[in-house]
Formats: sequence, C-alpha cells, structure tokens
Amino acid sequence: MSVTDLKIARDPPRYRVILAFDDTQVSMSGTTETELKTFRFHRSAYSPVGKVVMVVSLWVSGGTGTLRVYIDAETSPRASFSTTSTSEVFATLSFSVANLAYGPHTVRIRCVNSGAYYTYTRYLDAWGEV
Repeated sequence: MSVTDLKIARDPPRYRVILAFDDTQVSMSGTTETELKTFRFHRSAYSPVGKVVMVVSLWVSGGTGTLRVYIDAETSPRASFSTTSTSEVFATLSFSVANLAYGPHTVRIRCVNSGAYYTYTRYLDAWGEV
C-alpha cells in the first residue's frame, strides 16, 4: 500500500453539492439589518452536509456595508463580510453546519450599513461539502 493509498484511507475525498445560485441585484439602506436573500437546503443521512461554502458580492454607495449569514432563527451570524468599496467585491465565506439536525434549513443573507447609505449584493453561489 502506497503513502497516497494510506492518506486516502484516512481522509477520504469529499464531494460538494450545489445549494444555491443567485445573480439578482438587491439593496438596502440605513443602519437596520435587512434580509435580502434566502435559500433552503436539506441535511440528511444521504446528504450529510457538514460545511457550507459561499461566494458573495457586496458594495456600497458610502459608509461600511456588512453582509451576514444566518441559519434558521439564529441570532448570531455564522459568517460575515464587510466592505467600504463602491465597486462590487467578492468574498468566499465558509462555516460548519455539522451541528444542525437532519431536515430542511433556511439560510438568510442580511445586510446593514454603518450610515444612511445603500448596501448592495448581487452574486451568491453556495455549495455544501459532504
């Protein structure tokens, strides 16, 4: 048995399943956190998603814009990204969902700005690592 075979036996290759894709521009203004996008995924013994990886875009008309990711009714974000850029910028976010029960879950994308400015998001690409 080769070293490669031993590594594969200890750490089997993982695969990814697409959870969501959205390229619709949405925006909010002000300092009140606002839900702009959602998607759902199902976690099961057949598809035991352990981690979610997302690519998102964000930009602002001024101030600092923050994008936060929540699951179901959680009040603490699983991931977040902030920018002061007035041009669209991209970030890759990842977070564990291994602690979630089997069944359907809703991922909520919320944005907020530090002032009376607009925060925009457009691109969302999410997949689950199994």
